[in-house]
Amino acid sequence: MRINDYTAVNNIYTTKKLSFKSNSRKYLQWNEDKMYCISKMFRNDLDWNALSNFLLKNFKDKDNVKTVMFAASDGSEAYSLIISLLEHSSHQNKTAQKFFPIMAYDIDNEIVKAARSGYINTTRSDRIDLQIRCDDYSNYLTETDKELLIENDPTSILKTDYVKTMKAKRILTDNVLFNQADMFAKIKELNDNSNTVLMCRNVLGYFENDKIEEFVKLASQKLKSGSVFVIGNHDFVLFNIDDCLKKYGFEKVMNNVYKKA
Repeated sequence: MRINDYTAVNNIYTTKKLSFKSNSRKYLQWNEDKMYCISKMFRNDLDWNALSNFLLKNFKDKDNVKTVMFAASDGSEAYSLIISLLEHSSHQNKTAQKFFPIMAYDIDNEIVKAARSGYINTTRSDRIDLQIRCDDYSNYLTETDKELLIENDPTSILKTDYVKTMKAKRILTDNVLFNQADMFAKIKELNDNSNTVLMCRNVLGYFENDKIEEFVKLASQKLKSGSVFVIGNHDFVLFNIDDCLKKYGFEKVMNNVYKKA
């Protein structure tokens, strides 16, 4: 994921060149030191169990649910949600299937290509999370000798036991579609019938304040009552996005999860 036109010049972390690549966000601080923010499965700024239970209950009367992810990166978020929903609905139950396929978008063609490959670089903490959250995570991912190399991604060049490339099984790959797109353009195409889950996590915080509010306003215009908007901890770093979401008609359900009133 690379931000081109929306460099956050008022962000203390990004007064220099900003480059988003792969599942690693690499950027320069004001002192030109490189910083990295690496995506991972089941990122801990979201209660995935509570989210899955809430979504299954919130949309229980809907025949289908549109699940849209912006800044989808390497597939970690999409796979986390798929696994969590399946694990909370008796594996492949229709109540989970109506949330699929997830439409996952990223602006970086390189990471979209990597995500489409069906391979994913996992850290040791990813694999521990999988063991905790799944009855048997081999139902979803298998180890492989494949090396998935992604430019500027530190996890893809660490050749140790810490990082392993795994192959996603069809229960994951068949339930998500990865495409290249700019989220500010794509959200304008969204057609909602109170049946949408919009996940836009840990990317808005890299934009200028007016661009964050612009996106929240667009989301408010496109999402109808009952639909859900999910963000991440980084989106709060330099902007009170909680107040902004409330201003545009979203009610907080749990940490980083909001419902359109």
